[in-house]
Amino acid sequence: MTPDELRVLLDRLDHSTADELESQRLEFKAWHDADATPRERIKTLRESVVAFANQDGGTIVLGVRDRVRGRTQAIQGVETLDIERLRRDIHEGTQPNILIDILEVSEPEGRIVALNVPRGIPPHTTSSGVAKIRVGKESRPLTGPAIRSLIGDRVDRTAQTLASVGIDDLDPAQIARIRSILRESDRYPHLLESTDEALLTDLQLLNEDGVTLAALLLLGRTQALRKHAPQHEITLLRWRSDAEYDLRRDLREPILSAIDAFQEWLEPQQELTTVRQTGFEHREIPSISNLAAREALLNAVVHRDYFQSSAIFARLYPERLELTSPGGFIGGVTAANVLRHGPVHRNPLLAETMVTIGYVNRVGIGVDRIFDELLRAGKGPPAYRSDGTDVALSLPTQTNADFARLVVDEDRAGSPLSLDDLIVLRGTMTYESLDRRSAADLLQLPDQADAAERLVSLRRRGYLAPIGRGPHTAYRLSDRYAFLVPSLGPAWRQALLEQDRAREHVLAALQESGRLTNAEIREMTGFSRAKTLRLLGDLRDAGFAELRGQGRSAHYVPVENSPPS
Repeated sequence: MTPDELRVLLDRLDHSTADELESQRLEFKAWHDADATPRERIKTLRESVVAFANQDGGTIVLGVRDRVRGRTQAIQGVETLDIERLRRDIHEGTQPNILIDILEVSEPEGRIVALNVPRGIPPHTTSSGVAKIRVGKESRPLTGPAIRSLIGDRVDRTAQTLASVGIDDLDPAQIARIRSILRESDRYPHLLESTDEALLTDLQLLNEDGVTLAALLLLGRTQALRKHAPQHEITLLRWRSDAEYDLRRDLREPILSAIDAFQEWLEPQQELTTVRQTGFEHREIPSISNLAAREALLNAVVHRDYFQSSAIFARLYPERLELTSPGGFIGGVTAANVLRHGPVHRNPLLAETMVTIGYVNRVGIGVDRIFDELLRAGKGPPAYRSDGTDVALSLPTQTNADFARLVVDEDRAGSPLSLDDLIVLRGTMTYESLDRRSAADLLQLPDQADAAERLVSLRRRGYLAPIGRGPHTAYRLSDRYAFLVPSLGPAWRQALLEQDRAREHVLAALQESGRLTNAEIREMTGFSRAKTLRLLGDLRDAGFAELRGQGRSAHYVPVENSPPS
């Protein structure tokens, strides 16, 4: 991070709190913590530096408080911090030693110091033996399995050759299938003229040292896979509840055959929902989106950690299909940014081979494809989670026929809904209303202003209706589309929802700014003077706010230590 980039970041504090801006590569620290001694602050900072170095590196900004909106309130500065001593304390207090780059900027609110931590060669620890790793916005303990996985992330296991595996361990039928896929793609005709050995060499699956793991995974005979790649296993389970399964199958075939077998296994489990389109047409939507499921398994196989011995699990529950693959997210990807983050490959050779042969292009690639397939089929969005050692992806199987019908009707009317539109509309169905902050979380957008643009666009096109005004405006489904959520009910219930949302916004604004006038609250909520007075009276009676001053100077302040709404 450069000084100019840091200043731009600090400007964003007027619209976002520091914790909202944090990411896997960015952390803010207040530094002047009354409850911590200087020694304790340095100890905590070393652990944070170690966590960043063990992941992808990043920047730690000192002198900014969390959970406070507005530059003036958030920036407290670090006026007396000795930079050279800090650099030495970090270097001497980490093993292997971490040399950080420190920059400082002087702002009207105070002096800010930023530590640029390089990506290291893990594992790093503090001099006292504490090992941590940055996962999302948290610094977590670096345990044995995570250390093994972390080291593996720096090495492409699938590009390594297997000493005791020869070309005879590869299945000619699978090689023929690769040729067939290449012939269909018509992109590399020269590869079709070569011998099997030359073809595999051109694809880098075979080299002078022997057969790579990628070759075995894609083309290996079943017995060779069992013997030389026992970690390549996909366990399929059908669960009748979260505690009991009644059907199991273990797949140990080469990757392409395993994906086919997976889809064959899913087929009898499908349940159909009939969607009647406008007019007399109707269509059947399966409970499991075939393209989304296939894409999810393909990604799990291509991106899993092959240094780990555990299998990939696909668990089918009554309301979801969940896939779990060994190895956490890498390269700055998290569950909170996976939709927007660029591609990162743990196993470049295997991933590049899938692209080269055209298989990935035929299936579709990318998290956005999974989101799009599910939402257009009237299902909820996929949900990712990771504990640092594996990644779990949950695909909803329940179909909302009204939403699926709307998507098709809008397409036919020449007003197709984009993926962002689908995410926001589905979010309003789930949470009843969204503001710019909650929409940014759902859309995985770092800038709330971008999320606000999506909300305003949907309002202009008649899909959403505003609740309140200004930066705290929330949006619900407009009356025309309220049928998507029957629980919204009649107008009187929506009025109650608006009252509750306005109450939340006023309380949040009071906590952020410290004071609000009646006029400011009317502007924020869109309420009349009388309705605003009733709202404020309720807040006073509940012990959340109190009135200060009289006449033109009258304003409301939050009650200290009042419980959150």
